[in-house]
Amino acid sequence: SRRAAGMNAKKGIYNIVFGILGQALTVVFAIIVPKVIIEYYGSEVNGLLSSISQILVYLGLFEAGVGTASLQALYQPIAEGGKKDINSILSATNKYYKRTSKLYFAALVVFSVIYPFVVKNSLNTFLVMALIFFGGLGNVVNFMYQGKYKILLQAEGKSYIVTNITTIVNVLINVGKIILIIAGFQVLAVQVVFFAFNVLQMALFEIYIHKNYGWIDLSVEPNEAAISQKNSVLIHQISTLVFSNTDVLVLSVFSGLKVVSVYTVYNYIYSTVLNLFNTVNNGLVFYLGQNYHKGKEHFIHIYRVFELDITVFGYYVFTVIGVLTLPFMNLYTKNMTDYNYIDKLLPVLFLTIQLLSIARFASNNLINIAGHFKKTQSRSIAESAINLIVSFLAVYKFGIYGVLIGTIVAMVYRTNDMIIYANHRILQTSVISSYRIMIVNILTAVLCMILFYDKIHWAGSYMLLIGAGIVYGIIILGIFLAVNLICNWNLMKTNFSMVKQLIKRKIAC
Repeated sequence: SRRAAGMNAKKGIYNIVFGILGQALTVVFAIIVPKVIIEYYGSEVNGLLSSISQILVYLGLFEAGVGTASLQALYQPIAEGGKKDINSILSATNKYYKRTSKLYFAALVVFSVIYPFVVKNSLNTFLVMALIFFGGLGNVVNFMYQGKYKILLQAEGKSYIVTNITTIVNVLINVGKIILIIAGFQVLAVQVVFFAFNVLQMALFEIYIHKNYGWIDLSVEPNEAAISQKNSVLIHQISTLVFSNTDVLVLSVFSGLKVVSVYTVYNYIYSTVLNLFNTVNNGLVFYLGQNYHKGKEHFIHIYRVFELDITVFGYYVFTVIGVLTLPFMNLYTKNMTDYNYIDKLLPVLFLTIQLLSIARFASNNLINIAGHFKKTQSRSIAESAINLIVSFLAVYKFGIYGVLIGTIVAMVYRTNDMIIYANHRILQTSVISSYRIMIVNILTAVLCMILFYDKIHWAGSYMLLIGAGIVYGIIILGIFLAVNLICNWNLMKTNFSMVKQLIKRKIAC
Protein backbone atom coordinates (compact mmCIF):
# COMPACT_ATOMS: atom_id res chain seq x y z
CA SER A 1 0.00 0.00 0.00
CA ARG A 2 0.98 3.62 -0.46
CA ARG A 3 0.90 4.37 3.25
CA ALA A 4 3.08 1.34 4.05
CA ALA A 5 5.57 2.37 1.35
CA GLY A 6 5.70 5.87 2.82
CA MET A 7 6.29 4.50 6.31
CA ASN A 8 9.05 2.21 5.05
CA ALA A 9 10.71 5.10 3.22
CA LYS A 10 10.51 7.20 6.39
CA LYS A 11 12.04 4.42 8.49
CA GLY A 12 14.79 3.92 5.91
CA ILE A 13 15.65 7.63 5.93
CA TYR A 14 15.68 7.74 9.74
CA ASN A 15 17.88 4.64 9.84
CA ILE A 16 20.39 6.13 7.42
CA VAL A 17 20.45 9.68 8.84
CA PHE A 18 20.78 8.65 12.49
CA GLY A 19 23.08 5.80 11.50
CA ILE A 20 25.47 8.14 9.69
CA LEU A 21 25.36 10.61 12.61
CA GLY A 22 26.12 7.80 15.06
CA GLN A 23 28.94 6.42 12.95
CA ALA A 24 30.38 9.92 12.40
CA LEU A 25 30.67 10.28 16.17
CA THR A 26 32.13 6.78 16.37
CA VAL A 27 34.74 7.72 13.76
CA VAL A 28 35.71 10.82 15.75
CA PHE A 29 36.14 8.86 18.97
CA ALA A 30 37.86 5.97 17.19
CA ILE A 31 40.48 8.50 16.09
CA ILE A 32 40.81 10.38 19.39
CA VAL A 33 40.70 7.58 22.00
CA PRO A 34 43.52 5.32 20.62
CA LYS A 35 45.72 8.41 20.20
CA VAL A 36 45.13 9.41 23.84
CA ILE A 37 45.74 5.82 25.00
CA ILE A 38 49.02 5.53 23.08
CA GLU A 39 50.29 8.94 24.25
CA TYR A 40 49.40 8.34 27.94
CA TYR A 41 49.77 4.55 28.31
CA GLY A 42 51.99 3.57 25.34
CA SER A 43 51.66 1.36 22.25
CA GLU A 44 51.81 -1.86 24.28
CA VAL A 45 48.68 -1.01 26.27
CA ASN A 46 46.88 0.06 23.09
CA GLY A 47 47.87 -3.22 21.43
CA LEU A 48 46.70 -5.16 24.49
CA LEU A 49 43.30 -3.43 24.61
CA SER A 50 42.86 -4.02 20.88
CA SER A 51 43.74 -7.71 21.14
CA ILE A 52 41.39 -8.09 24.13
CA SER A 53 38.57 -6.53 22.10
CA GLN A 54 39.17 -8.98 19.29
CA ILE A 55 39.19 -11.98 21.65
CA LEU A 56 35.95 -10.79 23.26
CA VAL A 57 34.40 -10.84 19.82
CA TYR A 58 35.20 -14.57 19.70
CA LEU A 59 33.41 -15.08 23.01
CA GLY A 60 30.40 -13.48 21.33
CA LEU A 61 30.08 -16.75 19.39
CA PHE A 62 27.83 -17.93 22.20
CA GLU A 63 25.26 -15.46 20.83
CA ALA A 64 26.08 -16.01 17.18
CA GLY A 65 23.40 -17.64 15.11
CA VAL A 66 20.29 -16.84 17.07
CA GLY A 67 20.33 -13.13 16.19
CA THR A 68 20.42 -13.56 12.43
CA ALA A 69 18.08 -16.57 12.50
CA SER A 70 15.53 -14.64 14.61
CA LEU A 71 15.80 -11.60 12.34
CA GLN A 72 15.10 -13.70 9.26
CA ALA A 73 12.18 -15.44 11.03
CA LEU A 74 10.58 -12.14 12.11
CA TYR A 75 10.36 -10.48 8.67
CA GLN A 76 7.23 -12.30 7.49
CA PRO A 77 5.10 -12.06 10.71
CA ILE A 78 6.00 -8.37 11.01
CA ALA A 79 4.98 -7.75 7.38
CA GLU A 80 1.67 -9.55 8.09
CA GLY A 81 1.11 -7.98 11.53
CA GLY A 82 1.05 -11.30 13.41
CA LYS A 83 1.75 -10.36 17.03
CA LYS A 84 1.16 -13.91 18.26
CA ASP A 85 3.86 -15.27 15.94
CA ILE A 86 6.20 -12.41 16.85
CA ASN A 87 5.81 -13.18 20.56
CA SER A 88 6.50 -16.89 20.08
CA ILE A 89 9.69 -16.14 18.11
CA LEU A 90 10.83 -13.57 20.69
CA SER A 91 10.10 -16.06 23.48
CA ALA A 92 12.40 -18.62 21.82
CA THR A 93 15.03 -15.93 21.24
CA ASN A 94 14.85 -14.80 24.87
CA LYS A 95 15.23 -18.38 26.12
CA TYR A 96 18.36 -18.85 24.03
CA TYR A 97 19.86 -15.49 25.08
CA LYS A 98 19.46 -16.27 28.78
CA ARG A 99 21.38 -19.50 28.35
CA THR A 100 23.95 -17.64 26.28
CA SER A 101 24.62 -15.04 28.98
CA LYS A 102 25.51 -17.75 31.51
CA LEU A 103 27.83 -19.56 29.11
CA TYR A 104 29.46 -16.28 28.10
CA PHE A 105 30.10 -15.33 31.74
CA ALA A 106 31.76 -18.67 32.45
CA ALA A 107 33.95 -18.39 29.34
CA LEU A 108 34.87 -14.80 30.25
CA VAL A 109 36.17 -15.89 33.64
CA VAL A 110 38.23 -18.69 32.08
CA PHE A 111 39.63 -16.40 29.39
CA SER A 112 40.51 -13.71 31.96
CA VAL A 113 42.65 -16.23 33.84
CA ILE A 114 44.37 -17.86 30.86
CA TYR A 115 45.04 -15.01 28.40
CA PRO A 116 47.68 -13.07 30.44
CA PHE A 117 49.91 -16.15 30.32
CA VAL A 118 49.55 -16.70 26.56
CA VAL A 119 50.53 -13.28 25.13
CA LYS A 120 53.95 -11.83 25.92
CA ASN A 121 53.69 -8.46 27.67
CA SER A 122 55.33 -6.47 30.46
CA LEU A 123 52.06 -5.58 32.22
CA ASN A 124 50.84 -6.77 35.61
CA THR A 125 49.06 -10.14 35.27
CA PHE A 126 46.18 -9.26 37.58
CA LEU A 127 45.67 -5.95 35.77
CA VAL A 128 45.32 -7.80 32.44
CA MET A 129 42.82 -10.21 34.04
CA ALA A 130 40.70 -7.33 35.36
CA LEU A 131 40.82 -5.50 32.00
CA ILE A 132 39.49 -8.57 30.22
CA PHE A 133 36.79 -9.26 32.81
CA PHE A 134 35.31 -5.75 32.87
CA GLY A 135 35.72 -5.43 29.10
CA GLY A 136 33.47 -8.46 28.55
CA LEU A 137 31.02 -8.08 31.43
CA GLY A 138 28.88 -5.63 29.44
CA ASN A 139 28.09 -8.36 26.91
CA VAL A 140 26.65 -10.53 29.68
CA VAL A 141 24.16 -7.72 30.36
CA ASN A 142 23.50 -7.33 26.63
CA PHE A 143 22.70 -11.01 26.08
CA MET A 144 20.54 -11.28 29.20
CA TYR A 145 18.34 -8.23 28.66
CA GLN A 146 18.50 -6.32 25.38
CA GLY A 147 19.58 -8.70 22.59
CA LYS A 148 16.03 -9.82 21.70
CA TYR A 149 14.73 -6.24 21.64
CA LYS A 150 17.45 -5.09 19.25
CA ILE A 151 16.47 -7.86 16.83
CA LEU A 152 12.78 -6.91 16.96
CA LEU A 153 13.54 -3.25 16.28
CA GLN A 154 15.82 -4.12 13.36
CA ALA A 155 13.21 -6.43 11.80
CA GLU A 156 10.58 -3.67 12.10
CA GLY A 157 12.86 -1.19 10.34
CA LYS A 158 13.55 0.78 13.51
CA SER A 159 17.31 0.38 13.56
CA TYR A 160 17.49 4.12 14.23
CA ILE A 161 16.19 3.49 17.77
CA VAL A 162 18.99 0.99 18.39
CA THR A 163 21.45 3.42 16.82
CA ASN A 164 20.32 6.40 18.90
CA ILE A 165 20.52 4.55 22.20
CA THR A 166 23.89 3.06 21.28
CA THR A 167 25.20 6.45 20.14
CA ILE A 168 24.21 8.17 23.40
CA VAL A 169 25.92 5.47 25.46
CA ASN A 170 29.04 5.42 23.23
CA VAL A 171 29.45 9.18 23.54
CA LEU A 172 29.24 8.91 27.33
CA ILE A 173 31.69 5.99 27.37
CA ASN A 174 34.29 7.71 25.19
CA VAL A 175 34.05 11.09 26.90
CA GLY A 176 34.41 9.29 30.22
CA LYS A 177 37.46 7.41 28.93
CA ILE A 178 39.19 10.57 27.70
CA ILE A 179 38.53 12.46 30.96
CA LEU A 180 39.84 9.60 33.11
CA ILE A 181 42.96 9.06 30.98
CA ILE A 182 43.92 12.75 30.90
CA ALA A 183 43.17 13.07 34.64
CA GLY A 184 45.75 10.38 35.33
CA PHE A 185 43.55 7.41 36.25
CA GLN A 186 44.80 3.87 35.67
CA VAL A 187 43.63 1.99 32.56
CA LEU A 188 41.44 -0.30 34.71
CA ALA A 189 39.22 2.65 35.62
CA VAL A 190 38.63 3.21 31.90
CA GLN A 191 37.40 -0.36 31.49
CA VAL A 192 35.11 -0.12 34.52
CA VAL A 193 33.48 2.99 33.02
CA PHE A 194 32.82 0.97 29.86
CA PHE A 195 30.92 -1.64 31.86
CA ALA A 196 28.95 0.92 33.90
CA PHE A 197 27.56 2.60 30.80
CA ASN A 198 26.60 -0.75 29.30
CA VAL A 199 24.26 -1.14 32.27
CA LEU A 200 22.79 2.28 31.42
CA GLN A 201 22.22 1.11 27.83
CA MET A 202 20.24 -1.87 29.12
CA ALA A 203 18.02 0.46 31.15
CA LEU A 204 17.32 2.69 28.11
CA PHE A 205 16.23 -0.30 26.00
CA GLU A 206 13.96 -1.57 28.77
CA ILE A 207 12.28 1.84 29.11
CA TYR A 208 11.67 2.19 25.35
CA ILE A 209 10.26 -1.33 24.92
CA HIS A 210 8.02 -1.04 28.00
CA LYS A 211 6.60 2.25 26.69
CA ASN A 212 6.07 1.27 23.03
CA TYR A 213 5.62 -2.51 23.00
CA GLY A 214 3.29 -3.27 25.88
CA TRP A 215 1.88 -6.21 23.91
CA ILE A 216 5.12 -8.21 24.05
CA ASP A 217 4.70 -11.41 26.07
CA LEU A 218 7.82 -13.53 26.51
CA SER A 219 5.98 -16.14 28.59
CA VAL A 220 4.15 -17.65 25.58
CA GLU A 221 5.14 -21.01 24.12
CA PRO A 222 8.49 -20.47 22.35
CA ASN A 223 8.56 -21.22 18.62
CA GLU A 224 11.99 -22.81 18.52
CA ALA A 225 11.34 -24.21 15.04
CA ALA A 226 11.32 -20.64 13.69
CA ILE A 227 14.95 -20.18 14.71
CA SER A 228 15.97 -23.76 13.94
CA GLN A 229 18.61 -22.55 11.48
CA LYS A 230 20.56 -20.90 14.29
CA ASN A 231 23.15 -23.69 14.25
CA SER A 232 23.81 -23.20 10.54
CA VAL A 233 23.99 -19.45 11.12
CA LEU A 234 26.39 -20.15 13.99
CA ILE A 235 28.79 -21.87 11.59
CA HIS A 236 28.66 -18.79 9.35
CA GLN A 237 29.27 -16.53 12.35
CA ILE A 238 32.20 -18.62 13.57
CA SER A 239 33.76 -18.48 10.11
CA THR A 240 33.15 -14.73 9.89
CA LEU A 241 34.64 -14.04 13.31
CA VAL A 242 37.67 -16.23 12.67
CA PHE A 243 38.08 -14.48 9.34
CA SER A 244 37.65 -10.97 10.77
CA ASN A 245 39.97 -11.41 13.73
CA THR A 246 42.70 -13.64 12.35
CA ASP A 247 45.03 -10.72 11.65
CA VAL A 248 45.21 -9.38 15.20
CA LEU A 249 45.58 -12.83 16.72
CA VAL A 250 48.36 -13.90 14.35
CA LEU A 251 50.22 -10.61 14.80
CA SER A 252 49.88 -10.67 18.61
CA VAL A 253 51.47 -14.15 18.73
CA PHE A 254 54.13 -13.81 16.00
CA SER A 255 54.91 -10.08 15.75
CA GLY A 256 54.24 -8.53 19.17
CA LEU A 257 51.82 -6.00 20.61
CA LYS A 258 53.49 -2.93 19.06
CA VAL A 259 52.88 -4.28 15.56
CA VAL A 260 49.30 -5.01 16.66
CA SER A 261 49.06 -1.34 17.64
CA VAL A 262 50.18 -0.25 14.15
CA TYR A 263 47.65 -2.60 12.57
CA THR A 264 44.81 -1.40 14.79
CA VAL A 265 45.52 2.31 14.23
CA TYR A 266 45.15 1.81 10.46
CA ASN A 267 42.30 -0.63 10.91
CA TYR A 268 40.43 1.85 13.15
CA ILE A 269 40.09 4.16 10.18
CA TYR A 270 38.82 1.58 7.69
CA SER A 271 36.79 -0.66 9.99
CA THR A 272 35.02 2.33 11.55
CA VAL A 273 34.00 3.63 8.14
CA LEU A 274 32.89 0.08 7.20
CA ASN A 275 30.66 0.16 10.27
CA LEU A 276 29.03 3.22 8.72
CA PHE A 277 28.00 1.06 5.77
CA ASN A 278 26.82 -1.68 8.07
CA THR A 279 24.59 0.94 9.68
CA VAL A 280 23.25 2.12 6.32
CA ASN A 281 22.82 -1.50 5.25
CA ASN A 282 20.98 -2.46 8.45
CA GLY A 283 18.78 0.59 8.00
CA LEU A 284 17.60 -0.59 4.58
CA VAL A 285 17.79 -4.38 4.66
CA PHE A 286 14.43 -4.67 6.43
CA TYR A 287 12.83 -3.34 3.23
CA LEU A 288 14.54 -6.06 1.17
CA GLY A 289 13.48 -8.67 3.73
CA GLN A 290 9.84 -7.61 3.78
CA ASN A 291 9.66 -7.47 -0.05
CA TYR A 292 11.38 -10.80 -0.69
CA HIS A 293 8.04 -12.66 -0.74
CA LYS A 294 6.18 -10.11 -2.91
CA GLY A 295 7.10 -11.24 -6.42
CA LYS A 296 10.40 -12.11 -8.07
CA GLU A 297 10.60 -9.36 -10.72
CA HIS A 298 9.66 -6.65 -8.22
CA PHE A 299 12.31 -7.88 -5.78
CA ILE A 300 15.06 -8.19 -8.40
CA HIS A 301 14.49 -4.57 -9.43
CA ILE A 302 14.76 -3.37 -5.81
CA TYR A 303 17.82 -5.58 -5.28
CA ARG A 304 19.69 -4.21 -8.33
CA VAL A 305 19.14 -0.61 -7.27
CA PHE A 306 20.35 -1.41 -3.74
CA GLU A 307 23.38 -3.25 -5.14
CA LEU A 308 24.39 -0.28 -7.28
CA ASP A 309 23.82 2.33 -4.57
CA ILE A 310 25.72 0.57 -1.79
CA THR A 311 28.62 -0.22 -4.16
CA VAL A 312 28.98 3.26 -5.65
CA PHE A 313 28.61 5.01 -2.28
CA GLY A 314 30.97 2.58 -0.56
CA TYR A 315 33.68 2.66 -3.21
CA TYR A 316 33.52 6.45 -3.40
CA VAL A 317 33.91 6.98 0.35
CA PHE A 318 36.68 4.41 0.76
CA THR A 319 38.60 5.82 -2.20
CA VAL A 320 38.55 9.25 -0.56
CA ILE A 321 39.67 7.65 2.72
CA GLY A 322 42.46 5.84 0.88
CA VAL A 323 43.73 9.09 -0.64
CA LEU A 324 43.68 10.88 2.75
CA THR A 325 45.12 8.10 4.94
CA LEU A 326 48.84 8.89 4.65
CA PRO A 327 48.62 12.65 5.29
CA PHE A 328 46.27 11.94 8.19
CA MET A 329 48.66 9.37 9.69
CA ASN A 330 51.54 11.86 9.44
CA LEU A 331 49.56 14.28 11.61
CA TYR A 332 47.96 11.68 13.87
CA THR A 333 51.18 9.85 14.85
CA LYS A 334 53.40 12.90 15.18
CA ASN A 335 53.82 12.41 18.96
CA MET A 336 53.91 8.59 18.86
CA THR A 337 57.66 8.08 19.15
CA ASP A 338 57.93 4.52 20.45
CA TYR A 339 57.25 2.91 17.04
CA ASN A 340 57.10 3.88 13.35
CA TYR A 341 53.47 4.09 12.20
CA ILE A 342 54.02 5.47 8.66
CA ASP A 343 53.81 2.91 5.84
CA LYS A 344 52.81 3.71 2.25
CA LEU A 345 51.67 0.18 1.38
CA LEU A 346 49.29 -0.37 4.32
CA PRO A 347 46.55 2.06 3.13
CA VAL A 348 46.49 0.31 -0.27
CA LEU A 349 46.09 -3.12 1.32
CA PHE A 350 43.40 -1.96 3.75
CA LEU A 351 41.55 -0.20 0.93
CA THR A 352 41.60 -3.39 -1.17
CA ILE A 353 40.02 -5.32 1.70
CA GLN A 354 37.23 -2.77 2.11
CA LEU A 355 36.43 -2.67 -1.61
CA LEU A 356 36.00 -6.44 -1.56
CA SER A 357 33.82 -6.12 1.56
CA ILE A 358 31.50 -3.58 -0.07
CA ALA A 359 31.19 -5.72 -3.21
CA ARG A 360 29.53 -8.52 -1.20
CA PHE A 361 27.07 -6.46 0.87
CA ALA A 362 24.09 -6.99 -1.44
CA SER A 363 24.67 -10.70 -2.07
CA ASN A 364 25.28 -11.37 1.65
CA ASN A 365 21.96 -9.65 2.45
CA LEU A 366 20.18 -11.82 -0.09
CA ILE A 367 21.66 -15.06 1.27
CA ASN A 368 20.52 -14.09 4.79
CA ILE A 369 17.04 -12.98 3.72
CA ALA A 370 16.51 -16.17 1.71
CA GLY A 371 17.63 -18.24 4.70
CA HIS A 372 20.35 -20.09 2.76
CA PHE A 373 22.51 -20.52 5.85
CA LYS A 374 23.00 -24.28 5.75
CA LYS A 375 23.50 -24.36 1.98
CA THR A 376 26.40 -21.89 2.13
CA GLN A 377 28.11 -22.81 5.40
CA SER A 378 30.86 -24.87 3.75
CA ARG A 379 31.80 -21.87 1.59
CA SER A 380 32.08 -19.66 4.65
CA ILE A 381 34.33 -22.22 6.36
CA ALA A 382 36.51 -22.34 3.23
CA GLU A 383 37.01 -18.55 3.39
CA SER A 384 38.22 -18.70 6.99
CA ALA A 385 40.48 -21.66 6.24
CA ILE A 386 42.11 -19.82 3.31
CA ASN A 387 42.65 -16.73 5.47
CA LEU A 388 44.21 -18.70 8.33
CA ILE A 389 46.51 -20.79 6.12
CA VAL A 390 47.78 -17.91 3.96
CA SER A 391 48.18 -15.59 6.99
CA PHE A 392 50.19 -18.16 8.98
CA LEU A 393 52.43 -18.89 5.99
CA ALA A 394 52.91 -15.26 4.96
CA VAL A 395 53.39 -13.61 8.38
CA TYR A 396 56.86 -15.14 8.81
CA LYS A 397 58.24 -13.52 5.67
CA PHE A 398 56.05 -10.44 5.20
CA GLY A 399 54.91 -9.60 8.75
CA ILE A 400 51.92 -7.26 8.85
CA TYR A 401 51.67 -7.38 5.03
CA GLY A 402 51.35 -11.16 5.21
CA VAL A 403 48.19 -11.19 7.31
CA LEU A 404 46.59 -8.57 5.06
CA ILE A 405 47.48 -10.60 1.97
CA GLY A 406 45.83 -13.62 3.64
CA THR A 407 42.65 -11.60 4.13
CA ILE A 408 42.67 -10.37 0.53
CA VAL A 409 43.17 -13.85 -0.96
CA ALA A 410 40.29 -15.26 1.10
CA MET A 411 38.01 -12.33 0.23
CA VAL A 412 38.67 -12.63 -3.50
CA TYR A 413 37.40 -16.21 -3.30
CA ARG A 414 34.36 -15.60 -1.08
CA THR A 415 33.21 -12.32 -2.62
CA ASN A 416 33.05 -13.90 -6.07
CA ASP A 417 31.39 -16.99 -4.61
CA MET A 418 28.69 -14.89 -2.90
CA ILE A 419 27.93 -12.87 -6.03
CA ILE A 420 27.64 -15.99 -8.20
CA TYR A 421 25.53 -17.86 -5.61
CA ALA A 422 23.13 -14.97 -5.00
CA ASN A 423 22.47 -14.48 -8.71
CA HIS A 424 22.42 -18.08 -9.94
CA ARG A 425 20.98 -20.00 -7.00
CA ILE A 426 18.60 -17.48 -5.40
CA LEU A 427 17.60 -14.93 -8.06
CA GLN A 428 18.17 -17.43 -10.90
CA THR A 429 19.44 -14.66 -13.14
CA SER A 430 22.67 -13.78 -14.93
CA VAL A 431 25.61 -12.57 -12.88
CA ILE A 432 26.59 -9.99 -15.52
CA SER A 433 24.77 -7.06 -13.90
CA SER A 434 26.47 -7.61 -10.52
CA TYR A 435 29.92 -7.97 -12.05
CA ARG A 436 29.43 -4.88 -14.21
CA ILE A 437 28.63 -2.81 -11.11
CA MET A 438 31.62 -4.19 -9.19
CA ILE A 439 34.23 -4.05 -11.98
CA VAL A 440 33.25 -0.57 -13.17
CA ASN A 441 33.60 0.84 -9.68
CA ILE A 442 36.81 -1.05 -8.85
CA LEU A 443 38.43 0.40 -11.98
CA THR A 444 37.15 3.86 -11.03
CA ALA A 445 38.67 3.51 -7.54
CA VAL A 446 41.99 2.35 -9.04
CA LEU A 447 42.01 5.34 -11.43
CA CYS A 448 41.42 7.77 -8.56
CA MET A 449 44.16 6.19 -6.45
CA ILE A 450 46.63 6.45 -9.37
CA LEU A 451 45.72 10.12 -9.86
CA PHE A 452 45.62 11.29 -6.25
CA TYR A 453 47.40 8.85 -3.87
CA ASP A 454 50.34 10.27 -1.89
CA LYS A 455 49.89 13.71 -3.46
CA ILE A 456 48.83 15.72 -0.37
CA HIS A 457 52.26 16.44 1.14
CA TRP A 458 51.35 20.06 1.78
CA ALA A 459 48.58 19.29 4.32
CA GLY A 460 50.53 20.14 7.48
CA SER A 461 47.52 20.68 9.75
CA TYR A 462 44.13 19.10 10.32
CA MET A 463 42.37 22.14 8.87
CA LEU A 464 44.39 21.92 5.66
CA LEU A 465 43.70 18.19 5.52
CA ILE A 466 39.94 18.79 5.90
CA GLY A 467 40.13 21.33 3.07
CA ALA A 468 42.02 18.84 0.91
CA GLY A 469 39.46 16.18 1.76
CA ILE A 470 36.61 18.42 0.60
CA VAL A 471 38.34 19.31 -2.68
CA TYR A 472 39.46 15.77 -3.49
CA GLY A 473 36.11 14.41 -2.31
CA ILE A 474 34.21 16.59 -4.79
CA ILE A 475 36.53 15.67 -7.66
CA ILE A 476 36.36 11.93 -6.89
CA LEU A 477 32.56 12.10 -6.49
CA GLY A 478 32.30 13.68 -9.93
CA ILE A 479 34.40 10.88 -11.42
CA PHE A 480 32.30 8.13 -9.81
CA LEU A 481 29.00 9.72 -10.86
CA ALA A 482 30.18 10.33 -14.43
CA VAL A 483 31.43 6.75 -14.85
CA ASN A 484 28.24 5.21 -13.44
CA LEU A 485 25.96 7.48 -15.47
CA ILE A 486 27.71 6.13 -18.56
CA CYS A 487 28.04 2.47 -17.54
CA ASN A 488 24.96 1.95 -15.33
CA TRP A 489 22.50 4.43 -16.81
CA ASN A 490 19.27 2.45 -16.31
CA LEU A 491 19.83 1.89 -12.60
CA MET A 492 20.98 5.48 -12.09
CA LYS A 493 17.80 6.63 -13.87
CA THR A 494 15.75 4.56 -11.39
CA ASN A 495 17.54 6.32 -8.53
CA PHE A 496 16.58 9.72 -9.93
CA SER A 497 12.94 8.59 -10.28
CA MET A 498 12.86 7.36 -6.68
CA VAL A 499 14.26 10.65 -5.37
CA LYS A 500 11.75 12.57 -7.52
CA GLN A 501 8.82 10.54 -6.14
CA LEU A 502 10.05 11.01 -2.58
CA ILE A 503 10.24 14.78 -3.04
CA LYS A 504 6.74 14.84 -4.55
CA ARG A 505 5.40 12.83 -1.63
CA LYS A 506 6.97 15.22 0.86
CA ILE A 507 5.56 18.26 -0.98
CA ALA A 508 2.10 16.65 -1.04
CA CYS A 509 2.29 16.10 2.73
